[in-house]
Amino acid sequence: MVGSNQKNTPFRKPQSNKAGGRGRAGEPRQGAVSRFGLVSQVAQLIDLLNQFEGPADATISRFFKDHPELGGRDRPLVAEAVYCWLRYRFRINHLAQAAEGPPLMRQAKLALLWSGAPEPVWSAGRQSDNEWLSRVINISADDLASEPRTCLPDWLTAKLLDQFGPDRVESFSQAVLKAAPLDVRVNTLKITAGDLQQALAGMGVKSEPIEGLPDALRVEGKPALGKTDLFQDGAFEVQDAGSQWVSRLVAPRRSDLVVDFCAGAGGKTLAIAALMKNTGRVVALDTSERRLQKFRPRAARAGMSNFYTLVINDEADPRLNKYYGKADRVLVDVPCTGMGTLRRNPDLKFRQDLQSLAELNEKQMSIIEQASKLVKPDGRLIYVTCSVLQDENERVVEAFLAAHPEFRLRRWTEVLNPNERPQKADTAADMLRLWPEDGESDGFFAAVLQRSKA
Repeated sequence: MVGSNQKNTPFRKPQSNKAGGRGRAGEPRQGAVSRFGLVSQVAQLIDLLNQFEGPADATISRFFKDHPELGGRDRPLVAEAVYCWLRYRFRINHLAQAAEGPPLMRQAKLALLWSGAPEPVWSAGRQSDNEWLSRVINISADDLASEPRTCLPDWLTAKLLDQFGPDRVESFSQAVLKAAPLDVRVNTLKITAGDLQQALAGMGVKSEPIEGLPDALRVEGKPALGKTDLFQDGAFEVQDAGSQWVSRLVAPRRSDLVVDFCAGAGGKTLAIAALMKNTGRVVALDTSERRLQKFRPRAARAGMSNFYTLVINDEADPRLNKYYGKADRVLVDVPCTGMGTLRRNPDLKFRQDLQSLAELNEKQMSIIEQASKLVKPDGRLIYVTCSVLQDENERVVEAFLAAHPEFRLRRWTEVLNPNERPQKADTAADMLRLWPEDGESDGFFAAVLQRSKA
């Protein structure tokens, strides 16, 4: 069994009475959902999320549309509580099942308490629930079984334990219980990092530079940046620091033809285009028209003009033949389990399993095989995932290299300048691996594969 010190375990009552919904003397404000009603709303949403029929953020958005009685000050309370439940689901459910009464309401109350909701919210309703809360907040996580303690499913714990050992299981499991920070990539086509930081400060938004990323800022708190004129004018994009680092590993030259093979909504495509100063050509490919449709207005807002989008049927679409052997850089950000992004997407650990991992491995091998055909002699293939599992990372790269002697592995430190590197990444390793517990970014993996000149 993996050891635990549980430094960030929230077995305590929060001291703050932040966030609202409260009128004078703790009474619900006019038109707001009642305190007990908020607990009920959280319980209903937990019940929906427990089915794991789709991404949590989409389920939450639909729920809010279906419940207009939840106002602008109530929704953040509900959203924070359900994300807390997703992170601590095994522990919360275990503690709720150990008591009498409706388990969903107990789960909702504990999630509200741990997410920092004000006491009049989570203490509303049954007194017996509050007596139960008083007991469970004093329980040590060290006394719980593996799943409730680490809050990771057994299949993921077993993989991490086998591949990295107990210390990594411990540090990773605790890191992904925390919410991720808010990072932005400065659009240097329009503004400098210093000027953006100053402009945000003028709006009351605090931010700090991210060491090793000259075009990035880490924003304090969770301000609604998407509603600002700065965002609408294309001054920045919200993008995790890890995503920015792997984008920089593409290291494009201004005259290059760069293919983003799995572009999605284009976050990395935009970062690459900015590095190219809107010169050369960037081709954004994806099998989803819907995702590429989201990219086009982002590109227009950013002032990006050196791109072309193409919806492909699959990685072997014959329309890709015209790019065979012509691309200077091919970025392959493959579909993966997303186990490096659990701070942002905690539901993924319940929506993936060993079977889906095996299916993704097959897809990853097929995509890297097909994408490699686009790389010109002396060009580069950059393989990327937002997973921490070796199954999706080193093992895919090693299998590809064994079958393709015309490619060789380039050390990531040969590509990124010393002042543009994550400070806590292993500089002795050939491939770049980022861990969320290092505090620099989400979990990412990247390998740079160079094709021979002839």
